[in-house]
Amino acid sequence: MKDLPLAQPEPDSAKSGDSIPRTRPFGVTLFLWMVLSLSVWGLLRLSAALTWRDLLTQFHASLSPLYLSITGVGWALAGVLLLWSIWAGKRWAHPAIPIAVTLWLAEYWIERIFFEASRANLPFMLVLSLVLLTVTLLITFNRNTKDFLLKSEEHEQPQEHSPSE
Repeated sequence: MKDLPLAQPEPDSAKSGDSIPRTRPFGVTLFLWMVLSLSVWGLLRLSAALTWRDLLTQFHASLSPLYLSITGVGWALAGVLLLWSIWAGKRWAHPAIPIAVTLWLAEYWIERIFFEASRANLPFMLVLSLVLLTVTLLITFNRNTKDFLLKSEEHEQPQEHSPSE
């Protein structure tokens, strides 16, 4: 049998003249992991609230099982919606992700300050919160991330007027 030369695939940029990146930038991948973590955290919160509701009620926890369940479902749904928006290339995903992370941090700190007993890891959690917020903002304003998230849906929209008109 003769050895036939294998056709070499063209680079993505050569296939089309568009400027949309074909591979997901590292920042978008980090966003996906952050949002996936947010969803898992919400599901774990819901699961823990349902599993331990009797104990939480018995010891008069400052945050009720109902509140914990509702916020758990809310964060799980928000995470799923954000995951879908990134995969689908929705333009609103770009501002929605830092907003969601900021709201999650705000909820965390409100619960910690007003409803939880003080703990020794305050400096660690302050630094971790600042790092998370900084990384989120750096990714949000990264040119590759912006191009990927903001141009992907724009690219998929049909042109209303052809360039020859």
